[in-house]
Amino acid sequence: MENSHTATDAINFGEQGTRSSTSDISQFLVDHPIFSGCKKEDLARCMAHASTREVAAGETLYRQGAPANSLYFLQRGQVELTLEENTIPIDGFLGEESAIGMDTYIYTAIAKTETTVIEMSTDFIRLQIAHTHFKKSIIDLFHQRLSGKPAMAIARAETWQPTIKTSTLVGWLLTLVAPVALYYGLDSFRSDSSLTSNAITYAAILSTCGIMWVFRLLPDYITGLFSILSAVLMGISPAKTAFSGFSSDSFFLAMSILGLSVVIKTSGLSYRTLIKLLRIGPASKLWYNLSFFSIGTLLTPFIPTTNGRITIVSPFLAEMLSSASKKVRETEGPRLKASLLFGTSLLSPIFVSSKSINFVVLGMLPVQVQESFQWVNWLLASIVVGVVIAALYAIASWVIFRNPEKFVICKDVIAEQDKLLGPVNSAEWSGLLGLTVLLLGLMFSTIHKIDIAWVAMAIMFYLVMFGFLEQKQFRAAIDWSFLVFLGSLIGMVAVIRETHLDIWLMNQMGFLTGLMGSNMEVFILVLALSLAAVRVVLPINATVVIFATLLIPVSTNLTVNPWLIGFLILLFAESFYRPYQASYYLLFQELTKGVVPAGEQKMLLLNIVITLIKLIAVYASMPYWASMGLL
Repeated sequence: MENSHTATDAINFGEQGTRSSTSDISQFLVDHPIFSGCKKEDLARCMAHASTREVAAGETLYRQGAPANSLYFLQRGQVELTLEENTIPIDGFLGEESAIGMDTYIYTAIAKTETTVIEMSTDFIRLQIAHTHFKKSIIDLFHQRLSGKPAMAIARAETWQPTIKTSTLVGWLLTLVAPVALYYGLDSFRSDSSLTSNAITYAAILSTCGIMWVFRLLPDYITGLFSILSAVLMGISPAKTAFSGFSSDSFFLAMSILGLSVVIKTSGLSYRTLIKLLRIGPASKLWYNLSFFSIGTLLTPFIPTTNGRITIVSPFLAEMLSSASKKVRETEGPRLKASLLFGTSLLSPIFVSSKSINFVVLGMLPVQVQESFQWVNWLLASIVVGVVIAALYAIASWVIFRNPEKFVICKDVIAEQDKLLGPVNSAEWSGLLGLTVLLLGLMFSTIHKIDIAWVAMAIMFYLVMFGFLEQKQFRAAIDWSFLVFLGSLIGMVAVIRETHLDIWLMNQMGFLTGLMGSNMEVFILVLALSLAAVRVVLPINATVVIFATLLIPVSTNLTVNPWLIGFLILLFAESFYRPYQASYYLLFQELTKGVVPAGEQKMLLLNIVITLIKLIAVYASMPYWASMGLL
């Protein structure tokens, strides 16, 4: 007869017996290696869903075909499993059917002697099955039994052991030493009225942030939050200023663009676009890279954040390489990755609508200059630089990433994939509508006078209201860590201006203003080097604001057009040499993690070459600018 009693029902040991049974279960959970990968709090919760059970000799623990609702562990005695004519002696776990999703038991379990088992209910299983080591071990045990092999020994789960690199120790040491040294070093400049006590303190905080970014000691958004939170806690700046980035137009613009990007990705619109491009052109590596670069370039004037463009196009990389061999991923993958990344970022300064910081620089120009360099005129003035950069980039990319591997995607397969996609669905139409409205909002911004951030917010509201952007996607698919990082960067710039640290920096960089009026060729080279040096510590937006605040007012008194100075600052500040220097590159790395197994060193080498390409493009454009009266 099947026994359904628990230990406390079957054995009347009293209070001491109950404590003993509970202690046995607790010790079992602690000692057995199958639970070594489980969280301690989950083990504690499991105590309420496990019990010991006494089974007399000859009794049935469970029968074949009965509902599989308990997992068992043999503590004492002997149990045999029977299936037709086969009999299997058991040592350890039994009833694994309940833990691997089966509805019924496929064996019958019979106690051969007086037996004690620990019975684990479905609630117990539900808490533990989420842990990979437990799930894998149970499945392996069941497979071993089905194959007739002896039960394997369960190894303990590998536990993570923190390892501290030498570079990390150096980084943390510098975070302690550098701000103190900088504070007392700048204190000697206290006679300079532009360098206040708050400015010195915040400069020391920024030095800590710079070291954290350089050595990758903490996630970037945590470092950004540290900079503005420290400013508030130390009385350097009011909270309204330090946290102004989280209520800024740029923050809401980025959030809205990321929401639109999620719809474009999840609807399949981005994949459909890729398939259409692959059908149009030849089956060659050249066309694949050109397609990737072109997609990013086409989005650049219409999606006013690099991160938004990155979010839209990043799935293309995995989709393109889904059927490629490991060798192709290692050789051609890095070039495709570079084409996708730089297609979305390389030509950002060429279009005024490509980034919010471009609008900031435009707003710093004198009113007459602003009116002369709206969307079309900005593009005309920068077009030569853009063409030269694109042409030289193509050559540099082909040389740096050259490889003999052949990579061809069958046209017939692409045609069938296009056919399987069928007609454009409602979610894809919503993404297209959102892009169209955003484009029209940019083109006619001077007419409707509505800030583009609120146009983008209206698009996201439409997507959420009609269910194209679901609540779960809104929580999980939008990169909130990047938005926190962006908000903290904007707040950092606000604190720099609040403390007048930017004014002091302007006074220290007076040599640049002298070169601007006397030798433009040398000025361009020194400006590029200065921006590269400052970018080691400060993010792109902060660097652009500081240099634009310094140099644009000076240019109004010289023969150089202020727009040209602002454009050069945007162009050279966009470069990066380490991942932490560009938030969009960090986002791109996260979104394409594991797709391309190599190529990071070549990617950074290409960045250095791009800086030289930008210099060549600027010098090649000087006659063109002179003919336009900008020089």
